[in-house]
Amino acid sequence: MIVTPTPLDQKGSKTAILQCLHKYGAITRVRLAELTGLSRATISTAVSELIGLELVRESKERLNTGGRPAVTLKLKSDTRLVIGADLDPDAWTIGVFDLRFNQIAISRVPIQDRSISSIIGLLVGQVKNFIQDFGKRLLPMIGIGLPGLIDNRNGIIISASHFGWSKVAFSGQIRKELGWPAVILNHNKARGLAECRYGAGRNYHQMIYIGVGRGIAGGIFYNRQLVEGAFNGAGEIGHITMVPNGILCSCGNQGCLQAYSSGSALELQARKRVRLSLDEHTSLTSDEDMMQLRYEKVCQAADKGDWLAREIVEECAQYLGIAMANLVNIINPEAFILGGSVPRNSKLFVDVALKTMRQRSVSQLSQSTEVNVAQFNEFGGALGAANFAMDELFSFPLCVEE
Repeated sequence: MIVTPTPLDQKGSKTAILQCLHKYGAITRVRLAELTGLSRATISTAVSELIGLELVRESKERLNTGGRPAVTLKLKSDTRLVIGADLDPDAWTIGVFDLRFNQIAISRVPIQDRSISSIIGLLVGQVKNFIQDFGKRLLPMIGIGLPGLIDNRNGIIISASHFGWSKVAFSGQIRKELGWPAVILNHNKARGLAECRYGAGRNYHQMIYIGVGRGIAGGIFYNRQLVEGAFNGAGEIGHITMVPNGILCSCGNQGCLQAYSSGSALELQARKRVRLSLDEHTSLTSDEDMMQLRYEKVCQAADKGDWLAREIVEECAQYLGIAMANLVNIINPEAFILGGSVPRNSKLFVDVALKTMRQRSVSQLSQSTEVNVAQFNEFGGALGAANFAMDELFSFPLCVEE
């Protein structure tokens, strides 16, 4: 039978089906009806039209559901593409993905000027290059991972201290430049979403991602979905208070985890301790200006056995482990995924954080809690941001509009 496609999406049935296939992967028509609340007749008609439009396909694989095997449905991954972007202090990472989130193209665009106009201009310029390359295969929407505290519901950067930004209507400016709807979220939450669905956290239902680089931020994930909190602030792990009246944090508070366990904290401690240990041999001592000492070098030296670097990394990792123990006692996740350049450069940091977490949490809760290092780097932020765009914006009209 030849199905005549229609652009109509009565009662949002096609959009609901597409969103379910995006979020849950291969599922049966019966499961679609359960998830969407649509009747089986509506599912049957809508799916037939989506197959005719080459947006959905029946899988040749059959999943054993405990009874008679059932044919599953999947998004047809190669007919449409989606863009995601991730901003770190040095560059944009911008990726194009198919609907099964295989990487089709990736671009890293270095940053010189941190003004909003320049940052947006670089992003828009690369997106326009991708539009020329891929044309109408691209879904007209974009997901963007950004540093700082983000109000993703209103598309506003509340504050991003490393860039000196506050109250920036970022999504609105992207829409103005591209004519596309845009969603934004903290880039560590974006990276966590990628890990949750495709990386080191893909086998867990409940996990917490903690990104440890120059700062610390994270995301909480339940059933492959980002937990946003009442005011979009869930996951601000870097600003858990560890020491009352402690070191001043960039947020203005004192004693935050970020001030004790981040890459910036490692650098400060290393410079201080090297100056106090000039008569003792350590690979951290050099004739260079100590202001040039970077935390990556401290992490690598610690893993190679340098005594001073080990002391610094162990102390910083213990603070993270204490924070993780508190999260175990409060949320009881199946796993922590540690991302960012600090865990990536130091196995010692990860091992000490894990040991401290187990020591300081309720043992019955933490004994089965796993700690893994993230599989993706900045690429994961672009992948997660593209996923978030699909979660928030993906619809049938977007797939068929000319």
